Amino acid sequence: MVIKMKNEYESEKKISDSYFEFQAVMGMTKHMGGVKATEELAESCHIDKDRYVLDIGCGLGKTACHLAKKYGCRVTGVDISEKMVEQARKRAEKAGLEDKVEFRIGDAQDLPFEESSFDAVIGESVLAFVEDKPRALKEFIRVTKTEGYIGFNECTWIRKPPARLIQYISDVLGAVFLTPNGWQEIWEKPGLKDIIVRTYKVRILEQWGNEIRELDFKEYSGAWYGFFSLLFKSPECRKWARKTLSMPWNIFALLKYFGYGIYIGRK
Repeated sequence: MVIKMKNEYESEKKISDSYFEFQAVMGMTKHMGGVKATEELAESCHIDKDRYVLDIGCGLGKTACHLAKKYGCRVTGVDISEKMVEQARKRAEKAGLEDKVEFRIGDAQDLPFEESSFDAVIGESVLAFVEDKPRALKEFIRVTKTEGYIGFNECTWIRKPPARLIQYISDVLGAVFLTPNGWQEIWEKPGLKDIIVRTYKVRILEQWGNEIRELDFKEYSGAWYGFFSLLFKSPECRKWARKTLSMPWNIFALLKYFGYGIYIGRK
């Protein structure tokens, strides 16, 4: 076991938090597979107009608003970032979805909801960033109704990665990706039923296209303005950016190691 000193941990936490600060300021959040993956997740969790859904790590509210608009369900989104929640609320208001969607600040490891509140609990690119994944999953199960679904889209190692790549991901994202077997084991341990595991490779041009299509020109230009503004203002974010640019491979070489997986279980 490696025990880190408090100041070392806090330094690393600031670096990884910079990733989320960039996303909040830029008005951009990411998950692999785009809208297609979101809809696969929703349909596998049997989301429809009669369901009440909890979106963990809701970010800017894109998934929550998309689900409410497409499927007619009621959605509550939670995120640990106050900036993200503020922007998510504005998105729902702009889309006229205030009667279907609400957002709250909350920690995935300690959810502010009663037991058996939701028909489905979902998330996209969330658990990789959670320190205690089994504890978080127990919380998801606690707030899900009997026979309800827990489904996540998570970054996944589809080939064994070099140790330096694992370290790079930890340094710049503060994330821990797992193999399909690793994610499946987390789903099986608390006794979830009817477990589904589907994994996919990432095609970089398709992924970039998905991200760009989700933004209009105003959002896209505003995102880059926010990015450079934050670099100018924040020494911690500049430090994070330097770490990001220290990537020891080109992006195309990285893609042979990771993709994403859809992981679903029923309570």
